[in-house]
Amino acid sequence: MFNTAKHLISSRLIWLIVLPICLGCQMTKVVMVPHGDPVMLAKPVQASVYGFDKDKKLVGPSKVTLPAGWYVLPKN
Repeated sequence: MFNTAKHLISSRLIWLIVLPICLGCQMTKVVMVPHGDPVMLAKPVQASVYGFDKDKKLVGPSKVTLPAGWYVLPKN
């Protein structure tokens, strides 16, 4: 019985040491982009967009999927 309790404590101690190290290895990086700069989409995004017809009249909004890799710009 003593051996089982000792093993359980050792196992928990190992997890308490290893878990923070593993969580710290995630390479998550957030970059703030200045207002007005174009950004490239990392994943496809569903969006409502406006466009212009042949008479240069504003039409929309229409729902579209913008593919990954496209650049988007702010309105202002």
